[in-house]
Parts: sequence; structure tokens; C-alpha cells
Amino acid sequence: MQVRKTLLRWGPWNYRFWRELTRWCYEQGLKNPPVVNTSAHFPASGELQNAYTDIRRETLEVALSGRLPANHEIMEQQRTLYEFDRKVWGMLPLRGYGYDYPANQALIPTLRSFLARHRDVVSAAVSLFPPGKVLRPHRGPFKGVWRYHLPLYVQILADGRTSCELLIDGTTYHLHEGEGLLWDDTFLHSAVNRSDQPRVVLLFDVFRHDQPFWLVGLGWLFLWGAQLWQHVQCMRQRALLKSDPGEETAGAA
Repeated sequence: MQVRKTLLRWGPWNYRFWRELTRWCYEQGLKNPPVVNTSAHFPASGELQNAYTDIRRETLEVALSGRLPANHEIMEQQRTLYEFDRKVWGMLPLRGYGYDYPANQALIPTLRSFLARHRDVVSAAVSLFPPGKVLRPHRGPFKGVWRYHLPLYVQILADGRTSCELLIDGTTYHLHEGEGLLWDDTFLHSAVNRSDQPRVVLLFDVFRHDQPFWLVGLGWLFLWGAQLWQHVQCMRQRALLKSDPGEETAGAA
């Protein structure tokens, strides 16, 4: 019985099988530290910094509305991250491995313009951690991208640390608003919001241009498969903002 369960969990028909296989292939051909220089590997981040005020204003209007869908409801594979502490991780996908979410992008015009100019930013999302949220240690599935964190709404705690706390490969980072960090999320990492306020961060995945040619091909194959999977799963519909409770009340009246 246990063998059968293991096969069902790790067979080639399961996401986990391909995640681990892809990660193994990349680890053979790419060696890098957990955190890398942002300007060297993601020069377009300068545009985000220049437009930061507009991006922050537009994004927070959406993120703090209480209408973000739950990450585990958009993607069932994320459910274990929710079940760890039963606190809902809000997520608004704008682009997922090259697959655009036009309705969501339209809510944040400055970011929509940025993404239209930079197709190598293969993923972008608004992330909201509720107070006390803990993201258990885990590893990302795809080493063909850099992960970029850009905090928009962060609390400074009494000890000087911030609510945007990341533990990456044994090193802790406390990011401030507007302070971007570029890193490789296939390293073991975790996150926590120790404040009594939500924490809002923009997450970007940037296609790596330092890969050997054979990994570039594998990377585009991975992206194509991820786009097809999102289409089949009707992810655009599941990723829409929740209905406004006020509108529902008015409609019922």
C-alpha cells in the first residue's frame, strides 16, 4: 500500500516528478550563490524603482481591498503552504511563466506597461501575507529564473527589523519598502510576517541569460508546458479578484 501511494505521489503523471527532474537538470549546469547582484542580472529593475511611487499606489489600492484570491485556491499544489498555519496567502497573478492575466494586469496600469516591454519577466504577481503568516521552508521548482522581491507595504518592528522577513539558505533578510532583492528560489527558503499588519510584496521571475544553450531550450520547454497547464486549468478565471461584498449586498437589496 505504501509503495502504491509513493508511486501515485511521485510518478511521471504528477507535478512533483517533473519538478524534481527539472531541478536536478538545472543543478547540473548552473552554479550560483543564493542571492545575486540585481543591477547585473536584472537591469530592468531600475525602471521599477523609477516608477515605484505609481506602482505602489496602484498596487496597494488593489492588494488592500480584501479581494485578493487565495494562492492555494488558484493552484491546488500550494495547499500544503496554506495548511501549515491555516492563514490565507493572498495572490494576484499578473503573468505566470509567460502566461498573461490581462484582467489582473489592467488593474495596475504601470505594471502592465512594464510587463509589455519586458517579456523576459516571465512571472509577476502581487503577494499579500496576513499578520502572523509563516511560509514553511521549501524550494522553488525552476532554476531557469531569478526571483525578485520588491516590498510595497512593510511594517518596521520594535527591534528595527521589518515584517518582510526572508530566510534564504540559512541567511535572514529583512527588506524595507522599495528595497528589491534578486535571488534563486531553488535554495531552501522560508518567510514570516511577525507584525500585526498585512505585508504586500511584488514577486517577479526573470528568465536567466547566464544559462548554457542546452538549458535555455529546456527552460522554454518548461515555460511552454506551464502555460499550457494554466490554460487547461482555466487559471485566469480562478485568479480574478473576489466579488466586492458591498456590491453583493446592494445586488441582494
